[in-house]
Amino acid sequence: MAQKIFSEYFYNKISYLGAALSLVMFVVEGILFAMDFLTPSTNSYLSLFTYVVLPPILIIGLLLIPLGALKKKRDVRLGRVSDDRETFTFDLANAAHRNAAVAFIVITVIFMVMTAVGSYKAFNYTESVPFCGTTCHNIMKPEYTAYLKSPHARVKCVECHIGAGAGWYVRSKLSGARQVVKTLLNDYARPIPVPVHDLRPAKDTCEECHWPGKSFGAIELERSYFPGEPGAISRWDVRMLMHVSGKEGENRGIHAHMNSDHVIYYAADDEKRQQISWVKSVNKKGEAVVYMTKEAAKKQFNPSPANIRRMDCIDCHSRPSHHYEAPMPLVNRAMAEGKINPGIPLIKARAVEVLAAKYASEEEAVTRIRSVLSAYYKEKQAEYYNAHRNEVDDAIAYVVELFKSNIFPEMKVRWDVYPDNIGHMISPGCFRCHDGEHNASSGKTITRDCGVCHAIIAQGPADNMEKSVDGLPFRHPFDGDESWKQMNCADCHSGS
Repeated sequence: MAQKIFSEYFYNKISYLGAALSLVMFVVEGILFAMDFLTPSTNSYLSLFTYVVLPPILIIGLLLIPLGALKKKRDVRLGRVSDDRETFTFDLANAAHRNAAVAFIVITVIFMVMTAVGSYKAFNYTESVPFCGTTCHNIMKPEYTAYLKSPHARVKCVECHIGAGAGWYVRSKLSGARQVVKTLLNDYARPIPVPVHDLRPAKDTCEECHWPGKSFGAIELERSYFPGEPGAISRWDVRMLMHVSGKEGENRGIHAHMNSDHVIYYAADDEKRQQISWVKSVNKKGEAVVYMTKEAAKKQFNPSPANIRRMDCIDCHSRPSHHYEAPMPLVNRAMAEGKINPGIPLIKARAVEVLAAKYASEEEAVTRIRSVLSAYYKEKQAEYYNAHRNEVDDAIAYVVELFKSNIFPEMKVRWDVYPDNIGHMISPGCFRCHDGEHNASSGKTITRDCGVCHAIIAQGPADNMEKSVDGLPFRHPFDGDESWKQMNCADCHSGS
């Protein structure tokens, strides 16, 4: 009778299962390791299985082997199975024992090396952009798509969402585990709610690269606007200087909100921080000035400490990497860049109309956009379409691409779901506080003067622009009356 190499306790169904599972996973992991190291491009799902999904299964298989032996030993002690084991001996003079020892050592070393490499790769993979953006494809598709075309496309997600330090890393992974469960149960919000309340302070993330206390003067901004109806001015251009500044000791410019001479606090009336009725500014001496709207002052509004937030970068730069643009500016820019021919009759109005419509899915949206625009130009603009068919078809194709990169029906993501507080054209933005309605008891008012933040140096039709380096009063391009002077931009401009 052949002598058994291992103790009799290891010969049981659970240990057999563990050994078989470990062997299969070991072989599969070896193949995947080789594929990952030898292939030039990284596949996010290959990395997910290689370094996150399969290693725990391999470890479970290894654990089942001793667990099965322990269970059998316990069953023998309790008399549930007969004790028919032979005395176990290990003898290096025995060729079978020696071969088993060599095999065990080699496999153990290989496993330890794979574990070390796999742990390192797993850490790096879970910190990678593909892991954040493509693992949960349907959920993160809007964020990932917007990120890839953002100014931060070469900055890893974790550098903003986690930052340095073990504490925030652990917090993020615990939060990620909860999100995985919600994903598996299909129990996640659509759209993902904002603002993210447990986001790391901007001082620990944004200011690792950006330094608001350093002044660099003004930057030039150019915008082009096209009418949506015939008979109006064909194109209206605006050039302005944005007064960024923010230098210490100089309380002017946009970044004056963030310089070290004073700290600003505010209390929002709504979850998305779009309505603000209470603002407090505290200077270096600790002197505070509180500004309130008339309604808040009448109620003697006094926010709870839990509702008071210290202003930071994110309060204005609310969509730094995940910006979903509205149809109106999208089409304006496409026309200015020549991606859509401005000469196509009513193209802006028709494009904005189909982009702003609500759809159940991206597939439905693409089909409807193509069919609606094609039908309009074939039937209502037949003469022009027959003469310029290619440019109309190209414009329709580009409108589809604009939709696919900015609007995501499955996650209910649109420009009006995620307000962008830079500026004030479509969202309240600056006018949340700079509306001329926030007053202090001393009589001071948070200014509504647009010249504090920017100076218009040129405006008007492209071939007849009014220019002045000293700044021009704003002229509304397509509106004859002056009712807009008594309103905020977002009261009329919804983006659609």
